[in-house]
Amino acid sequence: MRRVLAVALVLLLAACSGGGGGSAPAAAPTSNAFANSKFAACPAAVGAVPGDSPLRSVEPLLCMDPSGEQVTIGAPTGRPVVLNLWGSWCPPCGKEMPSFVRLAAAAGDRLSVVGVNTSDDAARAVAAADELDVRFANVFDRGEEVRRALGVTALPATVFVSATGEVVHVYRGTPLTDATLTALVRQHLGVTVE
Repeated sequence: MRRVLAVALVLLLAACSGGGGGSAPAAAPTSNAFANSKFAACPAAVGAVPGDSPLRSVEPLLCMDPSGEQVTIGAPTGRPVVLNLWGSWCPPCGKEMPSFVRLAAAAGDRLSVVGVNTSDDAARAVAAADELDVRFANVFDRGEEVRRALGVTALPATVFVSATGEVVHVYRGTPLTDATLTALVRQHLGVTVE
């Protein structure tokens, strides 16, 4: 019985279900909600989302950089993209976020790392990102469109998207470490990042 309880506790702590931790997010932000954020610009699309992509149904999302531009998630960018679905309300998301920060810094122009802030409050998301020194591009997905389109039931989740916009893998598991994340990038996107 103890073993069953221990496994259940580990599974509970390893993933956060959607919905912002039980509290309703504040009203949808306007583009100026991120005017003072430190996020990088979101990658520009170089084509339309492929017709067979599960992300095709996702409406453009607000980039959380100071520009506040709308971004089409899943559109080809000319380089592979790692999407990290996270929320400030999700402790495992915070646990793995430093690995994404390091991946973004090491990837250079070979790979884009984009956070998908999910079911969150804009101010809480920016504060959490500042605390973790997140500077890579992020989009604001208050309505959980990306999560639903991918059939993801809990966060964190990581999506590997080819340079042509093809979703090649969705990782749903325990928080990623540097070693596991770089191995998945190499395996699914063919990019080696040290």
